[in-house]
Amino acid sequence: MKYSIEFLQGQIEKDLLSMYDFEENFAVSLLKYSENIIYKVAFKTAEPVVFRIHRLGYHTERELESELIWMNEIARDTDISLPVIYAGRDGRFLQKLVLPDGTVFNCSVISFLYGKAVGELKGERLIAKMRDIGEMTAKLHLQSINRDNSVRLERPHWDCESFFGENAVWGHWQDYSLLTESDRVLFSQCETLIKQKLAHYGKARDRYGIIHADMHFFNIITDGEKDQLIDFDDCGWGYYLYDLGCSLVTYSAALPELTAAWLEGYEKIRKLSDGDKKMLPLFLLLRRIVRLAWLSSHADSDTAKTVGADYLEATRELGEKFLAENKVD
Repeated sequence: MKYSIEFLQGQIEKDLLSMYDFEENFAVSLLKYSENIIYKVAFKTAEPVVFRIHRLGYHTERELESELIWMNEIARDTDISLPVIYAGRDGRFLQKLVLPDGTVFNCSVISFLYGKAVGELKGERLIAKMRDIGEMTAKLHLQSINRDNSVRLERPHWDCESFFGENAVWGHWQDYSLLTESDRVLFSQCETLIKQKLAHYGKARDRYGIIHADMHFFNIITDGEKDQLIDFDDCGWGYYLYDLGCSLVTYSAALPELTAAWLEGYEKIRKLSDGDKKMLPLFLLLRRIVRLAWLSSHADSDTAKTVGADYLEATRELGEKFLAENKVD
């Protein structure tokens, strides 16, 4: 990254009050550096907020505005808990952070959510929480299916072209540095089969629509009985069941139990067909293979630095099982 975390923090400290009507006494600290750079802004008397600097070139301004529009729809149409979006002094949710050299970052501010990430839970507590996440996901999908499509959302598509195409959103899984030659053969066969099955599965309205596309356990904050969904940065048009793969992408153990718990919770709200259920292993594997591309293209992120060899080994095992249970035409 061209600009250091500390430099950008200094810019926020300098320009925050010109963008937002906040109290003068505040302190800025880094929360996370991943797709975006996320800072916490703490005030002397008011509740803290989260200041997001959106990655240059990742989304257009219209795409970022569409993300915030959809979040507002979800808050209006469902009982899913989301962060509150703060408007700037000019009334707009999207603000500009202008650097001395003329570089302009799109920025937004949302409320700080208390609690801890679901990813910190273990064992039976995690499996129980997975049922709740299944319910949340189904509510999100029903909102997507039933929303007013005359309100256009300009967001990227999560389909085979975006996953595997020449201009794949996150790059190519083949670039992941730890792959062996046998891995390349295995995942190439998996990619071919995934493409075939998705072409047959299709993009009917009950299968493909606007999705969160990053509902992993560290994007869900639990505070007692309340689960709060954050980080809509990757939301876009995609297969609804891809959200399952996103939920479990960081897990290498207990996948059958966690998948069953998610499905149990999901079907309390929205029933899936037998054909949908047969696709669940595909979406679990697909998300893991696509993440190899993300790990390669985001090697300097905090998240990538925490991923160990067990991730690749578990993905290998899922790929071998997927090929054994299916066949390439």
